[in-house]
Amino acid sequence: MIPPVGARYKSIFIALIIALGTSGCREAKEAAPPPLPEVVVQQIVPRTTPLTVDMVSEIKAYSEVDLRPRVSGVVIKQAFRPGQKVREGDLLFVIDPRAYDAAVGDAQARLAESEAMLAKARQDVERYKPLLPDRAIPRQTYDQAVAFEQQNAAIVKARRAALEMARLDRSHTEVRSPVSGQIGMQKVEVGALANAGQSVLATVSTLDPAVAYFSISEAAYLQYQKQLNQPGQGKGNLIDLILADGSIYPEKGRPDFVDRAFNPATGTLMLRVVFPNPRGLLRPGMNARVRIVYEVANNAILVPQKAVTEMLDKQFVSVVVEGDKIEQRPIRTGPRIGDLWVVEDGLKLGERIVVEGVQKARPGSVVKPVTASAVKTAGKSPSAS
Repeated sequence: MIPPVGARYKSIFIALIIALGTSGCREAKEAAPPPLPEVVVQQIVPRTTPLTVDMVSEIKAYSEVDLRPRVSGVVIKQAFRPGQKVREGDLLFVIDPRAYDAAVGDAQARLAESEAMLAKARQDVERYKPLLPDRAIPRQTYDQAVAFEQQNAAIVKARRAALEMARLDRSHTEVRSPVSGQIGMQKVEVGALANAGQSVLATVSTLDPAVAYFSISEAAYLQYQKQLNQPGQGKGNLIDLILADGSIYPEKGRPDFVDRAFNPATGTLMLRVVFPNPRGLLRPGMNARVRIVYEVANNAILVPQKAVTEMLDKQFVSVVVEGDKIEQRPIRTGPRIGDLWVVEDGLKLGERIVVEGVQKARPGSVVKPVTASAVKTAGKSPSAS
């Protein structure tokens, strides 16, 4: 049954009204303002912090000795394992001693011969001396006997010295460690000829303590001396060592040498720092950085490096001002301490800066500032929201 025309128009009218009402609700929902971007802020508070400077350094052994033989000969024995620890006086190499044993024997024979000649000369003097008052012998004969005795005494003295030298050379066929430390690889094999004063047999290094050599500029040196001369800083002037992997060496170092003059070519001054090395972690030839404190800044303003943006060689931070609006503020930074910048100009104590979600903090926009502790409690990251 077909409905009347009036009823049909009435149904269409009601449907249109319902459709228009639904569309209006959808538009109302779409027109709702988006939520404010959430950023993590940090309030600027004064801090007392040491200002440091990192310098490239080279690790060396406190004492490093090249073992060179004092006599020439064929190496017949090696009395150590490469890399082992040795003590002062330990036997390391033996050079064939047979030629030096023969030299000692020859020197002993020559000394015995000269001592016999000296004994005979002394007997002649003792025999001639009582005959002089009676003129039983010419004075010249006695004088010749005395001179002969003195000549033989000098020969005995010289040959005793030659025997001592021969014995000393014989003792040098045993090459012993002059210091306690660690020995490296042998550089002359058993059976090879070692030349006195030329061949390097091996190298012994003392590894505990180890030292770091580095150079600083004149400005850094003056700052360092100012800090060193402050009351209470003389004994506490310890230095950190930053290893190649970025970790901080657990032992503190203490400077023990400052060069007498600046290098005119580089304008730098060489220093040496001694580090305890009980575990042998530090090895000669390692590259590291020493970190020295040249000033202690009071009421310093420190901001995280991630909060600073750079544009056209200028640095900016996003500051949350009144009404939670973002203001992009130019700053002037000083030295960097780890992942923090020291801000010398551009920020005031008590202001809030954006440390996370910087990309959402557009200048002039309104944000929802939260603290890092609140984000940690909520268990989410504002950068992910």
